Amino acid sequence: MATEKAVKLPTQVWQHIVQLGVERHIQELESQLLEAQLRIAEYEDQHGMSFARLQEVGLPPDADLEAHEAYVEWSSWEGYQAELQERLEELRAVLESADGWFSPSYPRRRSV
Repeated sequence: MATEKAVKLPTQVWQHIVQLGVERHIQELESQLLEAQLRIAEYEDQHGMSFARLQEVGLPPDADLEAHEAYVEWSSWEGYQAELQERLEELRAVLESADGWFSPSYPRRRSV
């Protein structure tokens, strides 16, 4: 029967691994955020207004099924964008609070 062994690494190494993981996840979320922003911009161009404005004025009384479906999709992208922004803020705060974690042998990575 195989037993699992814990990997024993110095704390600095674990902290560096976590830092790299957080940085990579931020990149992924930023990419997803860009997609959401592009989709939202498409809806704003199509309708000539922001989603907030559309919520104020509402859909026209004669709006067809396609218009209602577009509204639902647009609303979904708006919610997704807000969720991504919140997650990014949290992860960036983790990186900022981790500044003191790393020794000179494990410096923070710099963007290229």
